[in-house]
Amino acid sequence: MTFLFWLISRLPLRWLHAAGGILGLLAARLPGRYATRLDENFRLAFPAATDAMLADAARSTGRMMLEMPYFWSRKTLKAKLYDFNDRVWPELDRLQDAHGKGLIILTPHLGCFEVLPQSYALRRPVTCLFKPPHQPWLRDFVERMRGRDNIAMAPATPRGVRMLVKALKRGQAVGILPDQVPSAGEGAWAPFFGKPAYTMSLVQRLQQLTGAPIVMVFAERLPHGGGYRAHLRVIDGMLPDDPSAAAAVINRTVESLVADAPTQYLWGYNRYKHPAGASLPPQAATDPSTP
Repeated sequence: MTFLFWLISRLPLRWLHAAGGILGLLAARLPGRYATRLDENFRLAFPAATDAMLADAARSTGRMMLEMPYFWSRKTLKAKLYDFNDRVWPELDRLQDAHGKGLIILTPHLGCFEVLPQSYALRRPVTCLFKPPHQPWLRDFVERMRGRDNIAMAPATPRGVRMLVKALKRGQAVGILPDQVPSAGEGAWAPFFGKPAYTMSLVQRLQQLTGAPIVMVFAERLPHGGGYRAHLRVIDGMLPDDPSAAAAVINRTVESLVADAPTQYLWGYNRYKHPAGASLPPQAATDPSTP
């Protein structure tokens, strides 16, 4: 697998985006749960979405998948970045240095999230949370491929959470995917495009423990392998004490960024799944017809 990733990474980014677009569209045309979920989730968020937009969203998923070997296997970052140096990095530096409490950087499943930790790590250390695969060999592979100078990989386990807290208390940054569905007991229900979504409470807990400011960033994928443009939202002040209210703030911020590039969100991800053992979502809990 390492050799395959290396081989793919040698191709120009525009070729990978072209091939990924074809593969993503083919996957969405196959009958099955993935294609249905992509269509339903996109139309829930954007009822006026056209078939052309859905096709572009499918292509974006394929491009996202082929970006992984490209960025994981290259020792140096070779991608054109726009609005990073003149807008995003100065704002992140201001937030991190002004408070001295570290910085919580949230990167949703939007655009190219692999380029963000690598580009940030060229300047400062960052500890990134990841959900380790169940297979030990695959877990080791992912951690080895994604880790590099100035990037520490923290598994979504108690040990990994301690790594995040320690990094923040050292005044460093941490990176988290805020729309990753957590396990039961580790999240709260909050609206996401009008439908209850089980949302991690870790971000709120980290801020309560450290007082770190929160910022949300995504890298918009430009056409024909032309690079990436950064988008930024700052979540002002402290999140609410109520976990559901805090999750709602995070989800609204994700929605705001998705509106900047609707077809580049990972609509095929099962964002609305009900983790085993989690409480019922609010609508189901109040619906007398629910068994």
